[in-house]
Order: sequence, then structure tokens, then C-alpha cells
Amino acid sequence: MTAEQSAQALQEKFPAAFISSGEFRGEITVVVNVNHLVPVMAWLRDELAYDLLLDVSSVDHLGTEPRFEMVYELYSLTGKAHLRIKASVAEDIEVPTVSHLWATADWHEREVYDMMGIRFHGHPDLRR
Repeated sequence: MTAEQSAQALQEKFPAAFISSGEFRGEITVVVNVNHLVPVMAWLRDELAYDLLLDVSSVDHLGTEPRFEMVYELYSLTGKAHLRIKASVAEDIEVPTVSHLWATADWHEREVYDMMGIRFHGHPDLRR
């Protein structure tokens, strides 16, 4: 399944979570509601075989609300597809961890916490 097909399937499976999708320079990005992040990410891993979490990062949009944006870079080895998931986050909101889905998220989320101050609910060892 291509990233574009994955984005369409995500929109159909999670209409309440889906905010938008788009393509830029051949890369597909899907924006989801942060409150639905864990079920969306688990479904992408388990059903659509996005077995690699390449990166977790954040963007600070100082002066806008919500201020932060989480960015997750996923890759499917079987489908050879790259998919970017984004979620807007207000300053006072904790983002649910995905470290139980991909072990590498542990380190990436700690880095986001250290650099941006974004807290991750359910993280096993959130420290600087």
C-alpha cells in the first residue's frame, strides 16, 4: 500500500481523528487530532505495516495557538512507503506516548521533552 493509499484508508477508518492530508515533493503528510494519536498509530503499525518509527520531532509555532506540532515519520518495510503524521498540541496538553508501540520513541520523546518541554503521558522514563 502506498502512503497516499494509507492516508485515504486512515481517513476512512478514523474520520473523527482525521484533520487533513497533503502531498509535498512526493511525501504524504496526514494531520490527526492528538486525542486519537495512539489508536491511529497502533492501527498504522499493526494493520498497514508501518513497522519503523524513523523519527519523532516537534515544531514550535510561537505566537500561534496551538503552539506546538508533533511530527512522526513512519516507514513500512513491506510496502516501501513513507508516511508523516502530524498533530497540533497546545502548551498545556500532554501528548500520549507511542513508546509502547515503537521502542525507539522512548528516546525521541525524551528529546522532544528536553528541547521543547512537551510532556508525554504514559512515557516509562520521561527525564532530561
